[in-house]
Amino acid sequence: MMKNLLCLVALFILSYTQAQNILIVDNDPVIDTSPAHMFNNITDAIAAANNGDIIYVQPSLTSYGAVTINKEITLFGSGYAPELNDGRRTELSSVRIDADNIKISGFYISTYITYNSSTSTSDNIIIEDNFVNQTIFVGSTNAGHATTNNNWIIRGNIINYGITLHADPTKCVNTVITNNHITLLNGNATASYALRYFNDTTIFNNNVVRINHTWGNTNIFPNMTGDVTAFNNIFISNGINTLFTPTTGRTLTLNNSISYMSTGGTLSLAMPGTGNFDNQNPFFTSVASSAFDMAPEDDFTLSPSSVGLNAGSDGNDIGIFNGDYDFDMRGYPTELPYLTSFTISNNLIEAGENINVNVKANANKSN
Repeated sequence: MMKNLLCLVALFILSYTQAQNILIVDNDPVIDTSPAHMFNNITDAIAAANNGDIIYVQPSLTSYGAVTINKEITLFGSGYAPELNDGRRTELSSVRIDADNIKISGFYISTYITYNSSTSTSDNIIIEDNFVNQTIFVGSTNAGHATTNNNWIIRGNIINYGITLHADPTKCVNTVITNNHITLLNGNATASYALRYFNDTTIFNNNVVRINHTWGNTNIFPNMTGDVTAFNNIFISNGINTLFTPTTGRTLTLNNSISYMSTGGTLSLAMPGTGNFDNQNPFFTSVASSAFDMAPEDDFTLSPSSVGLNAGSDGNDIGIFNGDYDFDMRGYPTELPYLTSFTISNNLIEAGENINVNVKANANKSN
């Protein structure tokens, strides 16, 4: 019965999606992959795809493994915490980006997303509505590497460890990082996971950043390669003193932002900039964890008592739900509809009889 649901979801998605070709991947061994558009692994689907195609990856109890995307295509998953898939999600172990004009949305990625090699080009990339359990590497930490990684958009994701850009700012232009929930982890002096190599073309707005380090004072913007101005962010420390210290010779400006120590202490260094609220509880509407990590049932909108209401640089709220942006707590892709109800009214039938199914769904969003 679950396979009937998944096939129906696929047909439902197809009716709302336009592209040159649409390919479907499902690693369930009972699925018939004889049709030309059906595959049991993503690698074969990418090999068969043309530039501009869309690949829809079905939810599964099994990870689809590591993926290298070397064509100009879009990959859609079903979300990293979907409601109606009986525990299934669309999971990848890692993602390598090896082409321009790629979008990836709706996946749980158990390790990292990265550019592919020291000589590859990956421009015009969108990473949206994913759970990335380690770092997103937009570019190389070696300034001598020839790889160029321009015009990346990273929005609406849950990201652990951090985000690293290219050490040469001329090879990593116009990175837009907005409306993400980011946790920076650091277990010792040498494991520095932070927001690295930001430059003067980097946009970093409306994010919630948790500093969950266990070692020493933490500078969350190390290795700056240009002057950085960021707006409307919320920075939450788990007790480690957070340092907003720019790289020598660079200027870091944080405007209209909130800082807070979740353990009740006080951050000793004020954020450099204007319109800020230092050492202020952001007062989210409903978050279960005292450390402010994220669960699908949480509500990270701001409550009426928050200092961040309408206090952003654009007159909207500080944080990930700024303005009209609808951060999706389950990682449903922005463009696609998603099921909210699936009811079978006659689950006991004879062979050859029809099953009566009532399906409800929410329309696609328009962020």
